[in-house]
Amino acid sequence: MLAIEIDGNSHNGKYDYDMNRQMKLQDLGVKFIRFFDVDVKKNMVGVLNALENKIDEIVRTSP
Repeated sequence: MLAIEIDGNSHNGKYDYDMNRQMKLQDLGVKFIRFFDVDVKKNMVGVLNALENKIDEIVRTSP
């Protein structure tokens, strides 16, 4: 399973909360990829390429 996290102004001051949640989910086997909201808005091609690479990585390393 892959979780996609979009960080931006709404996450200001929530770094510790986000990281704790991420660590708990990763312990359950969830993979994460994070993007800044500005990249989603202004660099969708880069975001999609990063997602494709992450999915390929997960497929290659899955048992």
